[in-house]
Amino acid sequence: MLIAACGAALIAIFGEPNAFSLSTVVFAVLGIAPWVFESRGRQLGQTLFVAMTMIPAAVIVIINGNPGGLFPVMIAVVWITRRSTRLVVAVALGIAFAMTIGCALFRPREFEGAIYFLGGIGVAWLAGVLLRRQAVLVDEIRDAADRERQHAAVEERTRIAREVHDVIAHSLTVTILNVTGARRVLASDPQRAAAALERAEVVGRESLDSIRQVVGLLREPTTVSTLQDRNEEAPLPQFSDVASLVARYRDGGMKVDASIEVDEVMASPMTSLTAFRLLQEAMTNALQHAPGSQVALKVSFVRSETAIRIEVENPLNKAVSQRRPGLGLIGMTERVQAAGGSIKIGPTAGGTWLIVAELPLNRVKSSL
Repeated sequence: MLIAACGAALIAIFGEPNAFSLSTVVFAVLGIAPWVFESRGRQLGQTLFVAMTMIPAAVIVIINGNPGGLFPVMIAVVWITRRSTRLVVAVALGIAFAMTIGCALFRPREFEGAIYFLGGIGVAWLAGVLLRRQAVLVDEIRDAADRERQHAAVEERTRIAREVHDVIAHSLTVTILNVTGARRVLASDPQRAAAALERAEVVGRESLDSIRQVVGLLREPTTVSTLQDRNEEAPLPQFSDVASLVARYRDGGMKVDASIEVDEVMASPMTSLTAFRLLQEAMTNALQHAPGSQVALKVSFVRSETAIRIEVENPLNKAVSQRRPGLGLIGMTERVQAAGGSIKIGPTAGGTWLIVAELPLNRVKSSL
């Protein structure tokens, strides 16, 4: 805007024949002063800015009789409209229109030119309004972007917490299950106890690898390329790993009646991981809240094989109803909803605890 103000000042000085005078030069230069302050980041008050731009222009137009002084006025109207209150804008427009009409009255031969200047002032006001709206839109876009980044950060933290919770809860539960079994048979069957301790050690090591992998996968995109090889070596668990998951709990002494009717399902990675984590958390909760009880697990197709239904049922421990909802149930619900499915969790009339979830299959096309 400083360049535009300097150009308008030059037009005021040299734009009209025989209009050049020392007074015009002095007041044209004075009219540039507020723009110099603005360009240096020293924002003037609204009233002061209007006075420092309009008074020198009024001297040029009214006293010197030079209509070229209206060009700096139009530049000032743009800036004042962009950043000032409605009252200040109205005052500035009133002064600009008064100067234009006064010039026409004092110099009748400039009457036709005054009409064009009035139109120019109107255009300058409209330009200021558009610039003001643009600034508002830019601020709104920035605020929206900040909110989106904050929302993404919250979702990322939730994902990390959910993944780490599932991995730690599962690994600790299975480890404790094997250690407990080893302790019970240590005196009578040392070999069986050693095998249980070995399984506990394997689960512990796998859990550490899983935690590193989960945190790595949820880091910034700049680290993705360095993690690809690691991901290929240790992929996230999928639905095809459910059989080994059930076997691991059985090896630890848990009674699991499993019925899996969807063998070789090629589900999307999100659906597959959600199904695995859901079963993992459900059996972990059953072991914690109903130890020694049999868990019934069933996975089947529904809705013409467009979705899978997961049911996990175990005897209800009366203490469960008195406990606050844990992160496990919240995490299961969030996972299923994020995958586009539905879930119901709660006690049944038959005195059991039932988890029923449906997940869209979203089959992955085979590359063969």
